[in-house]
Amino acid sequence: MLSRITSDPLHSAMAIVSHLHHLFDPEMCQSSIHTLRWKDRPLQCPRCQSHDVGPWGAYHYQPGLQRYRCKEKGCKRTFNDLT
Repeated sequence: MLSRITSDPLHSAMAIVSHLHHLFDPEMCQSSIHTLRWKDRPLQCPRCQSHDVGPWGAYHYQPGLQRYRCKEKGCKRTFNDLT
């Protein structure tokens, strides 16, 4: 019983650490961020909340980070998953 109690926290910590390596890969990290941000709602503009948005290239200084652009006439704001 004692060995089970002491090994469970270690096992939990190792399970968490085993998933951390995904965050060091830029594309996998961005994919995880995108999934976490938009998993329970559709992609929308953070300024006007319009759902009429589309891809708008990528940042050359942040590989893997997708840009989006609002297509609403009065907005046209660009944003990403971190905005």
